[in-house]
Amino acid sequence: MPRPIGWNKRDPELGKLKIEARFFGPKLTFHRQAGRFEQWELFTPDDEDWDTLIELAENKFQRGKVQEKQMRIIRARGEKF
Repeated sequence: MPRPIGWNKRDPELGKLKIEARFFGPKLTFHRQAGRFEQWELFTPDDEDWDTLIELAENKFQRGKVQEKQMRIIRARGEKF
C-alpha cells in the first residue's frame, strides 16, 4: 500500500489541520485531523486541497515515490478515468 501524501493547512474555523490523501487500490480518500490526539475524519476536498495534492504528488512522482496510475487518479481529481 502506498504511503499517504500529507500536508498542513490552516482553517479559519477549525484552526490548524493535518491533511492526508490516502490510496487504497484505485480509491483516493481525504482525511483530516484537527489535533494531535483527535481522530482522523473523512472530508470532501476543495479546489485548494486538490491543487496542493497535485503539486505534492508531481514532486514525489519525479523522485519515484508515486506511481503513474496514482498520478492519473490524482490528475482526474479522484474520478474514474
